[in-house]
Amino acid sequence: MLIDFHTHFFPDKIAKDSCDKLANIAKVTYYGDGALNGLLSFMKEDGVNISVNQPVATKPEQVQAINRKMAELNRSNKSIVNFGAMHPVFEGIEEEIEFLRLSGIRGIKLHPEYQQFCPEEKRMRKLYEACAANNIAILFHSGVDLGYDTVHCLPKSAAELLKIKGLTVIFAHMGAYRMWNDVEKLLAGKNCYFDTAYCNEMDNSQLKRMILDHGSDKILFGSDFPWERAGVMKKKLDALGLPQSDLDNIYFKNASKLLGITI
Repeated sequence: MLIDFHTHFFPDKIAKDSCDKLANIAKVTYYGDGALNGLLSFMKEDGVNISVNQPVATKPEQVQAINRKMAELNRSNKSIVNFGAMHPVFEGIEEEIEFLRLSGIRGIKLHPEYQQFCPEEKRMRKLYEACAANNIAILFHSGVDLGYDTVHCLPKSAAELLKIKGLTVIFAHMGAYRMWNDVEKLLAGKNCYFDTAYCNEMDNSQLKRMILDHGSDKILFGSDFPWERAGVMKKKLDALGLPQSDLDNIYFKNASKLLGITI
């Protein structure tokens, strides 16, 4: 069983243009065409059973439309689990988070660069408390984003969120992309999850050390498709020499627990 906790797809009409634009800004390549069918095709090739789509609302007026579309898709395709979207300045946060819970959506994705906020800002507290009250997890883009010169979610910022009672947080890219030394100092072993999305460039010894120090029960397998393939990340993790029990945690057990899926 393999659950890819960090993937993306775009509406068919804008998928390729969106990927072309983002790839050009970040100077990276991508796989497929950016649409749902492309994700499904690569899932089959790479042996992924379930992918979790992580949509991002770049404007507050996108939030409700995205969430209703994600709820609809969750009813129609069981191999794709869609998180919801939220934006820091969206009005009606409590009601929308409750809608997500009632719709069976288990989490939201926040992107501090795209949405221009720092995780520890006081204005974010209402959102975090609403998520905690409704058992809605938050996956943060954390660390460097190749399309930006700024970094809004630093490991020291991420650490502040761990003070919020009942909040489930996932910091993508092994805690903070390209800031892994600080992650080891400030976040490893703490009450939060990391995912492995877009971490193929990590030194194997550091990746293994971080998994063991943080605990395999708090690591989620992620690729960041279409920017990376699940097969590439799985090959890297398989080569670390971890016990099978640790790999099982990373590949499906932790994700199934967070998503409420019975394996």
